[in-house]
Amino acid sequence: MSVDQGLAPLVKKVMVPVGPERAFEVFTAEMSAWWPMATHSVAQEKAREVRLEGAVGGRIVEYDDDGEVGSWGTVSDWDPPKSVSFTWHPGTDPLQAGHVTVTFTAVDEGTEVELVHTGWERRPDGVRARAGYDTGWDYVLGAYVAGVE
Repeated sequence: MSVDQGLAPLVKKVMVPVGPERAFEVFTAEMSAWWPMATHSVAQEKAREVRLEGAVGGRIVEYDDDGEVGSWGTVSDWDPPKSVSFTWHPGTDPLQAGHVTVTFTAVDEGTEVELVHTGWERRPDGVRARAGYDTGWDYVLGAYVAGVE
């Protein structure tokens, strides 16, 4: 039996110098303040903000000046300030959505934030998509770390 390691979960960790409550709040309620919309959005040239509706069933939606541009996902687990999980399909078919879980763990230096992205097998381009997200999440989480006060 062989396992395709190319479809293994993608795991990223960063440290932020604030407690879990603040780290969670910045990641969820203040997503537009730090998310790199110009490079990591559906309508890059027009994108103005992204909102994560904080509750199970809440949507993650991108907006431009005229309103809603595209859906990125749906919150599947909401446990502040410990974790948030959501489907992930920015601008693509929700039936091929991946799944992202972000956990916030208190450590001496502040909070360790761990992002786990799974569900690559749902996409026909899963291996290629995973490779793109490997560097993409590094960039996005770098913007998150810079945006935490």
